[in-house]
Amino acid sequence: MTPLARPSWSGFFEEFYCRECGGQEAYRSRPRNFFERHVLPFLLLQAVRCERCCHRVYVLRTIPVLERLPPERKQPQSEPDGGSRPNSGVAQGVDGDYTD
Repeated sequence: MTPLARPSWSGFFEEFYCRECGGQEAYRSRPRNFFERHVLPFLLLQAVRCERCCHRVYVLRTIPVLERLPPERKQPQSEPDGGSRPNSGVAQGVDGDYTD
């Protein structure tokens, strides 16, 4: 065997391959329970999710995966003083006085 040739199973330890769709990109997944939080690290495993099909699987920690992106939080919309929205069904005159 030449130095450049290596067994096909060595890729199992070096790169992610999704069994569902064949994708090669994965994101780290949050641990869901006690087993994933405490037992998987002891076994040198991590939970990852395929980028293409979202299939979740455990892989060795030696396999490089993408980090999770933090969720984007929406800024709360502030209400104007008085607690009501402008133009909420009451007609206003030209100078701001209410009209009937």
